[in-house]
Amino acid sequence: MECFVHADKKYFPEYNWFEKAINYPYRAPTTSFTFKNGKFYQGIHISLKNRVPIISIGSNRSPYQLENKFGMKENLCVTPAKLCNSVIVYAASMSSYGSIPATQWPCEGSVSFLNLLWLNQNQLQIMHLSEGLGIDYNYVELDKDTVILQEVDYFGPIFGYISMKGGYLFDGISPLRLKNIKSNANTFLSVNEYEALNKLFLENPGCHTSLESWLKKMISDKSKRLLLINKMAKKSFLPKNAPWKILDLKVTGNNIY
Repeated sequence: MECFVHADKKYFPEYNWFEKAINYPYRAPTTSFTFKNGKFYQGIHISLKNRVPIISIGSNRSPYQLENKFGMKENLCVTPAKLCNSVIVYAASMSSYGSIPATQWPCEGSVSFLNLLWLNQNQLQIMHLSEGLGIDYNYVELDKDTVILQEVDYFGPIFGYISMKGGYLFDGISPLRLKNIKSNANTFLSVNEYEALNKLFLENPGCHTSLESWLKKMISDKSKRLLLINKMAKKSFLPKNAPWKILDLKVTGNNIY
């Protein structure tokens, strides 16, 4: 059993608040990996039986974000997967740590290279709260055969999170694809997180003269961030003929949204 080095800055960088915002969705291995008993392993080293598979479209792909959400003591596993007929675009929202998050967007013929996060029921509740379930994201079941699994045999349902506000229409034209998530056979323009945030800042500078000062205000003042999200919602669009079904689900606890 090969053990990754937990202190490896490749997957567990020591970002400051600004670096955390602009480096979303963070780096992720292309192979499976496991958190087990406080260590980070390459490959599958826990049973996936009775766990719920979640398609990871944004930062949930990354060891860095999974450590932020669950810590290293939770045993969980991630396996590679391909998402068919969809691309990953910027949602009409802003996270509590200042990133523009991701959402799935239909795109016939495209393949996005992602992964599946396998959670037990307690971990799933933590994930619901971290995704702002019912406020920012819907919990969905993906249409059958839209996900191609790798390294595992599984034939049951696959779930995910979709932005309730849809994709953000930068320049009022179309959503932009996340540049750091590999995808093929699509015509969407792509930018990285820094470029996306800078575009959003230039559209809504207020009294700020730099992206850094503006972003610090959005993070520190929740009311300002929510006002921005409401403004973004006016330049958003929900996809048609979406290859998923929204599930009616409520969750109790402290939502980080």
